[in-house]
Amino acid sequence: MMKKIFFVLLISLFAVSILPKFAFASDGQVEYVEVRITSSLKSSQKIKLSSSGGFLTGDFEESTPKTEFIDKDEIYIVPGESEKINILDKDGNILMTMDSKEKIYFSSEDMNNSVLKVENNRYRGYIRFQRKGNNLIVINRVTLNDYLYGVVPREMPSSFPFEALKAQAVAARNFALKNIGKYSSEGYNLSDTTDCQVYGGMDAETEITNKAVDETKGIIAEYNGELIDAVYCSNSGGITEESGSAWAVDEPYLKSIEDSFSTDSPNSVWTAVFSESELKEKLKTKGINVGDINNLEVLETSSSGRVLKLKIVGSAGEYVLEKDKIRQVLGLNDIKSTLFTIAKSNGFGEGTKEVYAVDGTMDNPKTVNLNDANVINGDSKKTVSRGMVKRVVTSAGDKEISEPEEKNSGGDFVIEGKGYGHGVGMSQWGAKKMAEEGYKFEEILKYYYNGVDVVKEDM
Repeated sequence: MMKKIFFVLLISLFAVSILPKFAFASDGQVEYVEVRITSSLKSSQKIKLSSSGGFLTGDFEESTPKTEFIDKDEIYIVPGESEKINILDKDGNILMTMDSKEKIYFSSEDMNNSVLKVENNRYRGYIRFQRKGNNLIVINRVTLNDYLYGVVPREMPSSFPFEALKAQAVAARNFALKNIGKYSSEGYNLSDTTDCQVYGGMDAETEITNKAVDETKGIIAEYNGELIDAVYCSNSGGITEESGSAWAVDEPYLKSIEDSFSTDSPNSVWTAVFSESELKEKLKTKGINVGDINNLEVLETSSSGRVLKLKIVGSAGEYVLEKDKIRQVLGLNDIKSTLFTIAKSNGFGEGTKEVYAVDGTMDNPKTVNLNDANVINGDSKKTVSRGMVKRVVTSAGDKEISEPEEKNSGGDFVIEGKGYGHGVGMSQWGAKKMAEEGYKFEEILKYYYNGVDVVKEDM
């Protein structure tokens, strides 16, 4: 299995008998998950692993595994020849060589309370490595509960009310269990990114979020006795989206509901402004070329008002973005949700552009920003609002400013939206507001997931 280059300690059969189980439990519930670690890596070709008391390593899934001890506090994992993986000490000496296809795990000296450092981040449980070409894939095998310790504080601020944190813990547990096979073809279960759930390992943990996980241990949400996919978003913008509109699957427990709890909170409303050149560049980076951007047209919306189809009209053609592709192309942080409307600024009505200001004799013109200008009526000498001003003088002559220009007349695209995220399922800011108003975590879950039961299972 492994070529031993360093001191080896064989664990007794008695010690082996108390090693943790690694398989699925007999009732089909998950005991361990394997999570690909990416966020803490500095390189995919040389991984630093640290443990203050040395390392135990072996194929822990064998019924009677042989375990080896590496008496080093710090080791480095690098690709070897062919499909091998080499374990080095800090001086570059090879301690052992593994076949990349074998499941060789590393733990700290205390296997039952193992904590390892991957680069500078600590992780509970065990670490193993796979090889993909010349790159290494790092996988953390961890109990479901310990995994949730590292997820909940990364997905919801630990300052949120405790009942909201408990609702998040249940939703995160459901999501993990429902998506356990997402990357099975790649040799692991989940990733540590927003593609699954953000997982920060032990360094992300807080006392209050760990307590929320512990107090909801084994609790899940079901619909007609089946585990639900408890998706969630940051803020619904006042109305949630049904899954059938956002994605391909129409789940009965993911229906659109009015959500007043999510209003008056961060990102409940937002604005994004793009120039034509900015939009052209965003499209270009995604391989979309329609020339100069003339217009953006909403072709279709869902029952919640979210944009399902957005047509981009350019000088060289047209292109239609659909559903989540809209945010992916235009920018997830700029377009915070697809619950938006579009206008085109002409540079006058809102005073965002500079105009020429002149005195009564048309002498000495100068540019001013209309937002910062006080407009004086020549008759009464009183300051009036911008809404009373009918004409200004620009470099092209005088200009009507009381009415907006046509959408294809040039200027910035102003996108005004509500909410943050896909809008399906539980709104995290809505959960916060509900908890502040005295709702329990079960009530929060039942509000956002239509017709579900919140039950406790043996995990």
